[in-house]
Amino acid sequence: MMSRRQILLLAGEAAASLALFGCAASPPLRKEVFADFGDPAHPYFGLATSLREEHSYQARLEGNLPAELRGTLYRNGPGLFDRGGLRKRNLLDGDGMVQSFRFAGAGVHYRNRFVRTEKYLAEQAAGRFIFSSWSTQAPGGFWANFMGAGGITGQAGVTVFAWRGRLYAFDECALPYELDPDTLETSGVSSLGLPGSMTIYAAHAKMDPVTGEWLHFGVLYGPKPMLHITIFEPNGTLKLHRSLPMPRNVYMHDWFVCGRHLIFTLHPVHIAYQSVFWGRKSISESLSWKPERGNLIMVLDREGDKPPLLLESSACYMWHSFNAFNRGAEIVADFIGYDNPDHFVGPDPIATAIMVGRRGSYAFPGSLRRYLIDPAAGTIRDELLDAGNYEWPRVNELHRCYDYRFGYMLKTRPEDFFWNIVCRIDMRTGRIESYDFGKGSYLTEPVFIPLPGRLYLPGDACEPGFLLVEVYDSASRRSYLAVLRAENLASGPVAIVHLNHHVPFSYHGWWSAGT
Repeated sequence: MMSRRQILLLAGEAAASLALFGCAASPPLRKEVFADFGDPAHPYFGLATSLREEHSYQARLEGNLPAELRGTLYRNGPGLFDRGGLRKRNLLDGDGMVQSFRFAGAGVHYRNRFVRTEKYLAEQAAGRFIFSSWSTQAPGGFWANFMGAGGITGQAGVTVFAWRGRLYAFDECALPYELDPDTLETSGVSSLGLPGSMTIYAAHAKMDPVTGEWLHFGVLYGPKPMLHITIFEPNGTLKLHRSLPMPRNVYMHDWFVCGRHLIFTLHPVHIAYQSVFWGRKSISESLSWKPERGNLIMVLDREGDKPPLLLESSACYMWHSFNAFNRGAEIVADFIGYDNPDHFVGPDPIATAIMVGRRGSYAFPGSLRRYLIDPAAGTIRDELLDAGNYEWPRVNELHRCYDYRFGYMLKTRPEDFFWNIVCRIDMRTGRIESYDFGKGSYLTEPVFIPLPGRLYLPGDACEPGFLLVEVYDSASRRSYLAVLRAENLASGPVAIVHLNHHVPFSYHGWWSAGT
């Protein structure tokens, strides 16, 4: 139940909204504001260009595929930004498209399929946008979005996980969609075996390689946001579900999981929820950066229901965590942090400017950071590990939640916002190895592929394996998958899997080993 004060506040917002009858701040853009693929001065515009076709073919190979690579790389990201002459307002918003690269024998089979969400099917049939999404309100002005109208519908376009013989595509704070891992055909929305109203899932689940557990969080946003934690046993049964009030109404994309704890970074990206509810703004355009509030770090035990520990730290935005682990009584939590997320929130962020063919603002790069947390003492320290210009951190998933030595990430050239360089950092020595794909080449999150049958120890000074990185080549307006040796990045790709087309801005990948 809402309090009298909340009702009065919402009523005031409603009155202000009604005074602006017919207005909506975040309608779809006209498609003509953007030229597909851009020009030599804007080579990265291909990342914001829709891929409308679905494909299935044997890809052309350059170089020699390592014999140890047997399995499938899945990737997910927004593939479609335009419909019916209209366009999404943000690069991070679009219908989810899952790709598969199936490594078998001497070849690689490529396939891409749009996730047949309820939204996708309805809009595909209508040939136009119908629903509100994360950055873009439903067409039709104020009344089409008043009081949330049809609500925000999931696009299943952020992450993808293979689990117990099936494939799942996730969006922000919605139920995932289940896909066939071979054909990528959509089976339908899934609650992962739980009652549909019991919990909610964010995009960034974690798989514990020691316990076999699959851990999820999700946020049910609103006047009183609720945090949901859901943990599955290896056999698919529910181990734990817990819900608790969020101490802040902020946008949160990722989290940390270690052997004994769950850690949430409530950075000060405030959500003006009433503006969304009353149809004034989309979610993304209701966000604001409030650095004076600092970060609030919430630490929970993985087991039991003890109340969370709340710690304060300086303001720092986190898209993605690297990894976290327990070291004695201390928690070590590594991540990519921004002093200001001006590329995403602010008066002219590049994530929105690119959708109308402009560069936009970007002054604060992502740096490699570390939290050192002592739950017993109730203390936290924030360390800067490397100032760099980084994003898309990954680790060997066999070290997820536990001590590790090497991390993998992307880096940006000084003149670019999007990423051109793949890196490997030794977390113990700080040594960074890298490979630069060159001007006009733009990379996606690197995925580490372990060698079959190898025992990986956290102190291993080598960590041999492979990195798979999808690259958009603006010169050819096509994409390819690069295969690199993780322990020898500087030598460049040992093999390249060439695609017959480009792939738009893609987010996250998952490796499923096979024979």
